[in-house]
Amino acid sequence: MSTSSPKAFGLRQDFPFVRIFGFFLSIFTMTVMRSTIDKIVPSPYYSITNRNTGEDYIIFTDDAIWMLILMSFVIFLTLTFIIPIVLYFRGLSKWEWDPTTVVFWLIITWSLSFFFTEIAETNSTIEPLFLVLTKISDGSFVVFTTVFVLRAYSNYLVPLISDWINVGKSDTQYGPLLDILGSILIIVFGITNFLSTFNVEFGVLVAGVGVVGLVIALAAQDTLSNFFSGILLLLDQGFKTGDMIYFNDTYCLIREIGLRSTKIYDIVNHVIIIIPNNALANQNILNLTKPDRYYRLRIEVGVSYDSNPDEVEAALLEVAKENSSIEHDDPTRKPLVRFQNFGDSTLNFALVAWIKNVIKMRQINSDLHHQVFAKLRSKNIVIAFPQRDVHLFHEGDSQPNSVEKKINTNTEERQEVVAKASMPDEPNEVSELVEDLPDILDETVDLDIDKDEENMAMTALMDELNLLKQEMKTINDQNLESENEEIKSLKSQLSQMEKNFKDSENEEIKSLKSQLSQMEKNFKDNDNEQINLLKNEINSLKANLKDSEDTKPEDNVENIKSKKDEEDLAEAQRLIEEIESRKLD
Repeated sequence: MSTSSPKAFGLRQDFPFVRIFGFFLSIFTMTVMRSTIDKIVPSPYYSITNRNTGEDYIIFTDDAIWMLILMSFVIFLTLTFIIPIVLYFRGLSKWEWDPTTVVFWLIITWSLSFFFTEIAETNSTIEPLFLVLTKISDGSFVVFTTVFVLRAYSNYLVPLISDWINVGKSDTQYGPLLDILGSILIIVFGITNFLSTFNVEFGVLVAGVGVVGLVIALAAQDTLSNFFSGILLLLDQGFKTGDMIYFNDTYCLIREIGLRSTKIYDIVNHVIIIIPNNALANQNILNLTKPDRYYRLRIEVGVSYDSNPDEVEAALLEVAKENSSIEHDDPTRKPLVRFQNFGDSTLNFALVAWIKNVIKMRQINSDLHHQVFAKLRSKNIVIAFPQRDVHLFHEGDSQPNSVEKKINTNTEERQEVVAKASMPDEPNEVSELVEDLPDILDETVDLDIDKDEENMAMTALMDELNLLKQEMKTINDQNLESENEEIKSLKSQLSQMEKNFKDSENEEIKSLKSQLSQMEKNFKDNDNEQINLLKNEINSLKANLKDSEDTKPEDNVENIKSKKDEEDLAEAQRLIEEIESRKLD
């Protein structure tokens, strides 16, 4: 049995007791030995002199010597104790980025800067040289400081700040944005400090940077557009690394969101697609991972009209119950079956189920289709095919008297081609194929007795040709018999249809004759009534005319009236003559 490692003072066994004790012991030793070191260090200064002239080349003050001693002591403490202790308290066994080298040069450049400054103050003859060395040390210190801050920010501060911001917002990705923006600020700060060390004028520099920035902005419009689009994508929180999206008619996974481009993995084609952020920001993207990793799947199936809808629903629910990838515990996401509509040839149902992981959507969809097909077959429920009506016409018919025949087509709506009836003596494709065969069966083939392999091959070929010819003859005879039977059937149907058509035609003609005679009789009666009415009007007009002739006209008005009556009388006589002539016709 394994036992837990013993703890000392409530701490783990690997606690760095030695390093912590050595750190404090080193500081205590340095403090105690300071007086002893003061006795060893020359006071007030130590100089390098010319023995001949007695002139001092370089003067080292006690402060300058103490700077070198402290530099060595700090390097010893940092590399031996401080960096390993910090690594332990961070709970890591290895640095994300090892700062040992940069920290070493930071201490050296910082110490040398103070050392060269002290030497320059006490040695007026060589002061310009040591001032240059001081500036070089300061510039080097700024460079190493910028590198240290930049690496520490990217490796330590960015994850810490990103985790702090993302509390309650697990889908947000501020890490890349903070990394890029912070790195730019740190680099700009480092460059300005480095230039200020050498007394560079910032006014001219800022003006030049502004002009260069304008030129770069005009020349790199697409790059800047992608940069700002990347920032907007990160702040918009539409998707994050690891999300599954539907993009350009395929399923993809988000691999990396950068400030210039985004890398997505095409699951179907197994490729990495790199898309500029500007193009991605203008696309309609379907995020399948949001609002959660559940996905609602629909399996549609059409069954025959002879099927019982209740049995179909029960079978589909059994399929969902037997699949472990479907959610059953959540009452709001239980599988269900919908009777959608009455199709042309099928009763359409849909199985609606929630799957637990959208990444497995395509595999679960395939499994459910297999299971639905097997379950319906086991329940003797027919998955119906679409149906079409095909009409057969005879060549000689003047009118489309059709016989309807229903046939089944496959799910791709392929229609069977029905040929028109032809005479039995016309050649078909089988007979033409047989006639086109080479007449090698009737030829004499000279075989070489010494070539056994060629003889065997030719014999096998002859046998195969004989069998093929016999099979084709059999097929030709069967086709002719089936054609003759079909033609006879069609002829009988057509004769029956013609007979029915003639009977129906005779009945229609009789009905039309009776209707015409009745119409003629009605027309004659109407004409007689009109003639009698016109005759009565004519007689009345004649009587009026006679009375008007007996009386003398007293004024012009009465004369005009008599003339009008005569014209009406003439028009009436003309109408009577026209009606009588039409009646005779």
